Amino acid sequence: VIATMRNTGRSAALAAAAGPALGRTLEIKQLDVCDESSIRACLDSIPGRHIDILVSNAGVGMAGPLECQSLAAMQSLMDTNFFGLVRLVKEVLPDMKRRRGGHIVVISSIMGLQG
Repeated sequence: VIATMRNTGRSAALAAAAGPALGRTLEIKQLDVCDESSIRACLDSIPGRHIDILVSNAGVGMAGPLECQSLAAMQSLMDTNFFGLVRLVKEVLPDMKRRRGGHIVVISSIMGLQG
């Protein structure tokens, strides 16, 4: 299992929760869904870039009325929540299709259902 995070400097809590699995059955790698080179570097570090299951749960939220949000903040939100997923899928799907196997699980939030 490979857990990824944008800032691995903040991995202490995950490493502590993993306990003895860390380094044996769990690795922590750097991956920023907003950076195509980061995605490629992470996937290239995996033997054969072989991904059986991609679980995408990267996301950011925004609270408050639309008219109070800057366009830049909304673009940043979409870059992470939507285009980040698109970047990941574009990298892993071709191999999954070639192998005729694999799963992609996308985790969202309840906020997608609330106006």
